Amino acid sequence: MLDINLIRQQPDLIRQVIKRKQMDESILDQFLTTDQHYRELLTKLEELRSQRNQLTAEDREQGRLLKQEIKQLEQELRPVFEQRQQLWAQIPNLIDPDVPHGQSDEDNLEHRVVGKIPEFDFQPLDHLELGKKLDLLDFAAGAKVAGSQFYYLKNQAVVMEHALIQFALQTLQQEGFVPISTPDLAKSRYYLGTGYLPRGEEAQTYEIKDMDLGLIATAEVTLAGYHADEVLNYKQLPIKYVGISHCFRREAGAYGKFSKGLYR
Repeated sequence: MLDINLIRQQPDLIRQVIKRKQMDESILDQFLTTDQHYRELLTKLEELRSQRNQLTAEDREQGRLLKQEIKQLEQELRPVFEQRQQLWAQIPNLIDPDVPHGQSDEDNLEHRVVGKIPEFDFQPLDHLELGKKLDLLDFAAGAKVAGSQFYYLKNQAVVMEHALIQFALQTLQQEGFVPISTPDLAKSRYYLGTGYLPRGEEAQTYEIKDMDLGLIATAEVTLAGYHADEVLNYKQLPIKYVGISHCFRREAGAYGKFSKGLYR
């Protein structure tokens, strides 16, 4: 998430970013209003705590009243804090000034072409048609078992996938990386902290009902949490890991003309 002071001090800059990303501008206004409310409540709470700390043993009745007031204010503060966090997480990152404006991928700019684009005297098949023809993909069985747009990977495609993983592992191990196979679940502080927010059509995290857990979208989430809350000695650095995991993402909207459902 963006530095909260940047949002407070340069709201016009953040508003421009929100406009360019074609998001709802009211998010910023809601955040600033909620943030102001939170800060006011927090200031009042800290003042009450300070008053209570200055009381003597003889001020029992005043202490009891302050304790009740503090408890009530803490209860009032909690939902405001949570709302502020939710709104804060929805404010997008800054955009590089060189990024072109655009409504869709039709507005993408071509900077350069590397190599020669091959020309065929026949109509080439796309990955989906090739996968079906060579019996590498089975979308029908995937839809039957798991729902629309899921698929089974078969035959040489499975062998190739594992060969690529082995190639990557062996290459990186030679460079001093430690292979790690990570958990498929992470607490919210880790998937939120690494930017995998439960928001957006192609970036939503599957959250586990009634538990502070979500299915990870990449091993980055769990690797980032591996040394959480630790203090590392500089002599240990650099520490290099290569992570292997499943990657779960809610893929609504991922079935465009290029991916055709073969997204993850």
